Amino acid sequence: MSTMKRYKIEDCFHLRARIGWQGLRAEEFTDYGPYLVTGTDFRNGRIDWDNCYHVDEHRYKQDIGIQLKEHDLLITKDGTIGKTAVVQDCPEKVTLNSGVFVVRAINANVVPEFLYYVLNSHQFELFMRNILTGSTIKHLNQEHFYKFSFEAPDAPKQSKIAEVLATVDETINKTRALIEKYKNIKVGMMQDLLTNGLDENGNIRSPKTHKYKDSRLGRIPKEWDAIEIGDIVSKVGSGATPRGGQSVYENEGILFLRSQNITLSGLELNDVAYITERIHRQMRRSWVEYGDVLLNITGASIGRCCLYPFYTPANVNQHVCIIRSAIGLNQARFIFRWLSYFGQNQIGILMAGGNREGLNYEQVKKIMLPKISDDEELQNILDMLDKADEKIHSERDYLAKLQNIKRGLMQDLLTNTVTVDALM
Repeated sequence: MSTMKRYKIEDCFHLRARIGWQGLRAEEFTDYGPYLVTGTDFRNGRIDWDNCYHVDEHRYKQDIGIQLKEHDLLITKDGTIGKTAVVQDCPEKVTLNSGVFVVRAINANVVPEFLYYVLNSHQFELFMRNILTGSTIKHLNQEHFYKFSFEAPDAPKQSKIAEVLATVDETINKTRALIEKYKNIKVGMMQDLLTNGLDENGNIRSPKTHKYKDSRLGRIPKEWDAIEIGDIVSKVGSGATPRGGQSVYENEGILFLRSQNITLSGLELNDVAYITERIHRQMRRSWVEYGDVLLNITGASIGRCCLYPFYTPANVNQHVCIIRSAIGLNQARFIFRWLSYFGQNQIGILMAGGNREGLNYEQVKKIMLPKISDDEELQNILDMLDKADEKIHSERDYLAKLQNIKRGLMQDLLTNTVTVDALM
């Protein structure tokens, strides 16, 4: 095991920030000139140079101490506190906006890239939580930050540790990029499939080669019809909060789904509530069945929807609307697909121009969508979109696995439980 030495930030680094904005106003931001970095430009530990604003030469020259250099470490001190980034591929002229510290090495004791991982560790998270708890002023104070201490091996080993962790980060970022690519492909597929469908050969129709007709949805394939959700459902309704509210929630029992559990990627069950069988029986009108479409109808999450994928019983509160197909599971799947994409615009129009706090059942029933009578075409459309989702979910699972690996590596390497030499 290599020898670890304890350092404080003030032993190895100097902090600098734009003092009181130095009179810099948002209206001075430009689309050209020296770069201006803010905390919103941090992307996965690096600076998104394409997202940065710019300022004029006077503002850039105003403070030489915040003119950025390659390998500088940045940390946000206001707003979303503690976000970090390492400056790489630094343009010739870059300065900082208010709200960000530049953390610059004053000696060779600690490698900035190593400190970056220390500042993303559980140790620093606990430090931040401790200094911010009970404080009415939520910002990272320079005096406090200087006192943060940590252990580190010698500088060459720090560089190796940063190299190992950066390799994992590179794979993580490539996976994130692949997820975004698949998501964009899916959006294109939904645009094509939900407006044109598939011909008898399984190819996407084109207005150039197939017949279309006018409808209340606009131009649609002649084989389709434009209908309202109310034409093809047996139920549109929501639940209620049980008497006693959160005090009657249980840690197990019958799933009780609320708006935070409904996402366009499926049910989110990390913060799910449960109710007893007795309360569930009392709320019979809002029982959820396999294949029901669940739609948020109030609050900031209006329009989020998903399919209920379980055969086990569940219930919903008043913020979640149950839409139950009267003509089979595939039609429910199509309602979900339509609501998650084109339906969002219709919901936005319904909510615009008024003080409505949510959608009512009659509005939900009036949402328009295509009716595809050809069962094979409908099945193929749904299967293609499911396969697109499977790719995205597979990469998300892989991303979660990589992130867990990284957390374990950081814990082992930063605490010297495992030496970096054993990994290289």
